[in-house]
Amino acid sequence: MPKVKIPNNTAEQALIKLMRVGDRLWRESDERFGQWGLTDNHYNVLRILNGAGEPISQIEIGRRMLSSRANVTKLIDLLEEKKFVNRLNCEDRRVKLIALTEVGAKFLGETLRQILEAAELSLKPLTKTEQKTLSELLDKLLH
Repeated sequence: MPKVKIPNNTAEQALIKLMRVGDRLWRESDERFGQWGLTDNHYNVLRILNGAGEPISQIEIGRRMLSSRANVTKLIDLLEEKKFVNRLNCEDRRVKLIALTEVGAKFLGETLRQILEAAELSLKPLTKTEQKTLSELLDKLLH
């Protein structure tokens, strides 16, 4: 049987491990947010709106999420259906501002502890210093 000698490549090994961790975290995230009929992206929209402290445009939400406008529209549709957000009219009729509702804020408040505990559990093998270093290294890869 033919065999190719593959050199030991640190970058490739790190990338494979990163993808495996990402896959595991993605599956766990699907389960966690699925219990509420949401995805991590829906939750991210709620966190963005909460952090903004005021209604913001769908375009701005998409920019902060690094997501397409069409995708944001679908996310907002479901969140609006669940009464977590409202679309508000703006002077510019082409722009819709999105506001977090009391129901959405209450949901965030009720679920935040569970989300933070899941994050802590996922990164438990690392010290706080290692978690900070990991975050800084991932920032480098994202930019």
